[in-house]
Amino acid sequence: MLTMTTSRSLKLSIFGILSLATAGHAQEFFREYGTSRTSGGIGRLSPNTEVFTGNNSALAPEDRIDQINQEDDYNMRFGNLDFVVAFGTSVEFNDNITLAHRDKLSDIILRPQLDFEGVLNFSETNKLNIGIGIGYAKYLDHSEFDTDGLLVSPTSALRWTAEAGAFKFTVRERLSYQEDPFNLITLTDIANFKRWENQAGIQVDWDASQYTKITAGYDRYDMWTKDEEFESLDHGIDTIYLRPSYQVSPTVTAGLNVSYSWVDYRQNVQADARVLLVGPFIQWKASEYVDVYAEVGYQQSTFDDETVTDPTATGVAGAGLDSEDTSGYYAKLSIVHRPSEHFRHRLEASKTTELGYGTNYYDLYHVEYSIDWKIAENTSLSPTLFYEWYETSGSNSEDGYRLGAAIGLHHIYSEHLTIGLDYRFLMKDSNLSEADYRQNLGLLSLYYKF
Repeated sequence: MLTMTTSRSLKLSIFGILSLATAGHAQEFFREYGTSRTSGGIGRLSPNTEVFTGNNSALAPEDRIDQINQEDDYNMRFGNLDFVVAFGTSVEFNDNITLAHRDKLSDIILRPQLDFEGVLNFSETNKLNIGIGIGYAKYLDHSEFDTDGLLVSPTSALRWTAEAGAFKFTVRERLSYQEDPFNLITLTDIANFKRWENQAGIQVDWDASQYTKITAGYDRYDMWTKDEEFESLDHGIDTIYLRPSYQVSPTVTAGLNVSYSWVDYRQNVQADARVLLVGPFIQWKASEYVDVYAEVGYQQSTFDDETVTDPTATGVAGAGLDSEDTSGYYAKLSIVHRPSEHFRHRLEASKTTELGYGTNYYDLYHVEYSIDWKIAENTSLSPTLFYEWYETSGSNSEDGYRLGAAIGLHHIYSEHLTIGLDYRFLMKDSNLSEADYRQNLGLLSLYYKF
C-alpha cells in the first residue's frame, strides 16, 4: 500500500531530493574511479536540489544516499521501497547557446525534469539504492537544438550494497545521456555534444582493523556519441584501483590511491592508452569548523599509437598526428570552513591530465571557490567563482583558460516547493583564433517534492 508523510521538517524536504541534477561538480560522477581526480566544473544550472539550510542540518553529498533509508527520510513508501519523487521546471535565458566567438545565437529554453530516488531494503545490511533523473530541453527559437529524446542525469544510478562481517560489497551502475558541452573545456562553437555515458563497477571495503581500511575495485566506463563528427571519441576505460587508509589519530586519516586504466577507442583516430595514477592522500579535521582533503601523486599516460589531429594534413611526415606520451604530477586540494551555523565556504584546486578531444591529452589546472550562506530562515545565497587553464598535446597545441562566475538565490517557499533564481557568466580565451567565447545565462526555476 502506498503511504505518504505530510509532516516533514524543511531539512527533510530538501534532503530527500539528493543530488540527481545538481549544478555542482557534475564532472566528478564519471571521473571519481577513472583516469582523473579533478575537482573541476560547476556544471549546468538546473532547478536547485540542494538548498543550504545550515551546517547543523546539511548532509554531505556522499552521506545522502546512505541516510535516506532511515524511517523518517522518505515521503512515499511502497512495500519495502522508501522513495522520494520530485518535479522541477526552469526557464533559461542564454545569450550564446553555441559557445561561439562571433555570430552568437540567443534563446529561451524550457527545461522540465523529473527525479526519483529510493532505497529497497532487503535487510539492515543489504539494500538497493535507485536514482533516476530525466529531463528535456525545448528551445523556443532554435528547435534544431531540442533534446534528442530525454536527458538522463549523470547521477542516475543503481547501487546494491551488502555487508558480511568486516566486508562491505558494492555493485553500481550509472547511466547518463547528456548534450550540454559545458564541462568539456576544449569544445567551442557547438550547442550540443550528444553522448551516452555508462559506468559500472564492483567495490569491496574491508575494515581490516579498528584503524585500517582497505578499498579495492574494478570499474568500466563507456562513452558513445550520437553525431558522426564525434564518433572518433567513442571509447571504453577499464580501471582497477586500490585505496588502503589508516586512521593516524581521531582527526587524521592517511592513505594511498592507486589506479591503472586501459583506454580503448573504437575507431583508429584517437590513440589507445594506459594510465597510471598513484599517490598519497590525507583527510584532516583541522578543527570543529575546518575539514581538509589533500592528494598528490604521479600520473603517467602512455599512448599505443598516434592520434590523427588533422585528417586533411598531407605532404609532411607526421603532420596532423599526435604521438606524445606524458608523465608528471596530479594534485587535489579541498578545504571546507564552517565559521557559523549559517555560513560555509569551500576552496578546491586540482591539476590532472585528461584524455584529449582530437589530441592525445590535455593538462588541466582548476581552482574554484564557493559559498553557501543562509541569509534568512528559508533563503540561501550560493555564489561560485572558478578559473581553469589547459594545454593540449600535439604539434598544434592549444592553450587557454576559462573564467566563470555563478550565483544562486533559492527560497524554500513551503515544505514541498523551492523557488530558484540563478545566473552564470562564462568566458573562454584561447590562443587559437575563433575559439574564444563569452556566455551569460540566467535561470528561473521551481522544484516541487511530492
